[in-house]
Amino acid sequence: MSYEAEISRTNPSLVVFMIDQSRSMSHKIPGSDNSKAREGADAINRQIGEFIGRCTKADGIRDYFYISVIGYGFRAGTAQAILKGDPVQPISALANNPLRTEKRVTKVSDGEGGLIDVDYELGIWFDPVAASDTPMVHALKLARDMVKDWVEKRPDTYPPIVINISDGQATDGDPTELAKEIMNIASTDGNTLLWNCHVSSSPGTPITFPSNPEGLPDDKYARILFDISSPLPEQYMGYAREMSYNISEGARSYVYNAQLEQLIQFIDIGTRGPSGQMQ
Repeated sequence: MSYEAEISRTNPSLVVFMIDQSRSMSHKIPGSDNSKAREGADAINRQIGEFIGRCTKADGIRDYFYISVIGYGFRAGTAQAILKGDPVQPISALANNPLRTEKRVTKVSDGEGGLIDVDYELGIWFDPVAASDTPMVHALKLARDMVKDWVEKRPDTYPPIVINISDGQATDGDPTELAKEIMNIASTDGNTLLWNCHVSSSPGTPITFPSNPEGLPDDKYARILFDISSPLPEQYMGYAREMSYNISEGARSYVYNAQLEQLIQFIDIGTRGPSGQMQ
């Protein structure tokens, strides 16, 4: 399958973010002062801002992308689209309706081999939450229904992308069959892509785009998330190599033990493919 369909205002692309909001997301990521919930929310909010930048042209914001964010775990056994407004929104609607903006600091190159702090404004569309259980299966059902409806209405669309950020343990059943259903929903340009970012509480080096589960820690939830992650299309393997990732054939769209930097890079690679097709 090609993953080469042109993205335009008449043939936009769908991106669905899934964010675990269970109580275990209140734990800190090793090596970070922030909780898993905060890091995940920051990564998605920042990526929404990146989409807005990509879609901003001289004549305004072009709706190349439609976005949904599904939160799961904020109440027992529930999942729902958590952006203000419709469950699936054009990027222009998000650009015009953030909850607020916050001043943040990031490090950038000083051009002489060092780093300097730079202030920037981060748009906020939803806040971090960590409560209750982990109804990942329920969230996958919502994502499946969104993707199915999207492809039925737009059969020639660039394949939808679903990006799940979780600490791994579904509490409402086995997510495998639903994940397979999502990955089997196909437009004429390819199958839906399901990416999984596993934000573990265990210390250790992040594992990005593994091609088999043997190198993963002895963690059954890591194996499950690896198994329900799409194989990386060739174009995405190229993007990952450009960012200095060592990619082998059979690599999966999965990262284990990510901190904010890896989360943002992971999401950026996951959405860079369709951005390259915009007209």
